[in-house]
Formats: sequence, C-alpha cells, structure tokens
Amino acid sequence: MKKSNSVLLVLGLVFFCLIGCKKDKETSEFIASGHPAWAPIMYQDGNSIVGAGPEITAMIFKELGLGVSFPYVGLWDVVQAKTRTGEVDMIVAAYKTAERETYMDYSVVYTVDPVSIFVKKGKTFPFNNWDELIGEKGVVTTGDSYGQTFDQYIKSSLSVTSVATPDEAFSLLLSGQADYFVYAYYSGKNYLNSKNLNSQIEVLSNNVSSENFYMCVSKKSSLVSYLSKINIILERYKNDGTIDRVLQKYK
Repeated sequence: MKKSNSVLLVLGLVFFCLIGCKKDKETSEFIASGHPAWAPIMYQDGNSIVGAGPEITAMIFKELGLGVSFPYVGLWDVVQAKTRTGEVDMIVAAYKTAERETYMDYSVVYTVDPVSIFVKKGKTFPFNNWDELIGEKGVVTTGDSYGQTFDQYIKSSLSVTSVATPDEAFSLLLSGQADYFVYAYYSGKNYLNSKNLNSQIEVLSNNVSSENFYMCVSKKSSLVSYLSKINIILERYKNDGTIDRVLQKYK
C-alpha cells in the first residue's frame, strides 16, 4: 500500500512539473527580437536587442504578468526566418507586407517610420519621385522592407545591390560604388552620428515613404492569444504619450 502511494505521489509530481513547465514556457519565457541596426526602435547591444521597441514591449509584458527576453538572434532576415518557425515569438517592430502576414499576426500601429535616401556629400540629385532613381546605382540591406509598394518598385524598375549591414552600404556610398542607400531616416541619422559621418553623408530632402511600425507575433506562438490585450495597452500608451516619451528617450 505504501509503495502504491509512493508511485502515485511520484507520478503526481511528474504531472505537476510537466504542467508547470508548460505554463512557464507559455507565459514566462517568450522570446522577442528585432532588427540589429534600426535605431532608435531596435538595435543590437552585445547579445541583446535594445531600443524603444524592446522597452515598450517589456512594459506591456510586465502589465500582462509575462516574462520576456530580447536576445540578438542574427541579422534581420534570420530574425524573420526564426519568427516564421516559432523560435522567436515576437518581433518588436516591423513594417506590414503581404508575405510577412503569412506567418505573423500584427498589432495595431504604434509609431511611424520615415524612409530616406542617403547619398555621399556633394553627390545629391533631384528626388521628387521614385522614377528619378532610375539609372542610379542603389544599395539596400538584405531582408529589409521599405513599404510593400516601393519594394515592388525596386524589383521592377531599379538597379540595386543588396548587402548584409548598414556598414557595408555606407562604405559603398563613400567609395563611389553606389549612388544612394535606402534606409530609415532615424536609423541612418543615428548611424551617421555614431560614426562621425555627417560631414561625408547627407540625406535627400524628400522621403521614399513613411511606413507604420507594428509589433508582430509568430502564428506558431502561444503569444497570439494575448494580441488583443497587447493592442489595448498599445492604444493606451499612444493616447497617454508613453510611446512618444520612450521614442524621444532613444532619439
């Protein structure tokens, strides 16, 4: 009888552990990541992704009573691939495209991101519409979107080289191997400031586009069930100025 009770106790403990571990995995160990070079929204700092996006995400998760970490998991195309498989639960900020919507669910919009044209100092050219980029040598970063409509225009009408990092892109500008680099305005200005390149690189006056930023949840993550609550908190943060305050802190 005692042996039977002992067996039942052990089985009960094992079952309790399995349920508890599953709960912890679903509610306390979410993985959120983002672009490693898209400051001030998200950028790599050692083995972590930091910036306004992670900070806002951490605030939301705290309200929901959920745990979250923000590891650097690779370049932007790798981050997206790992979100597709569910290895990453959330991307803290991304533009909306039809292809991404096949494997991620989107939050409400929480900020807007202007996309600009960066050129070598003294190498400006008229830019009032996209057609004026035809014939120029462009550079973009692998895996990045600049808005779905402009992405399609790049593929159909422009000559661009794709590189892995902004470092490579700006190097091509400085060496004269590229005429322009398509990049988020704030990220680009942050890069120029950090590298003391404002005297060598400038931004054309008109933007390519202005894109909405969303938080995105992998369709394979249990975090999907929290998206409606995430949206409610995001709307409150927009209305009470929280998002603006966090963005200003990183800008």
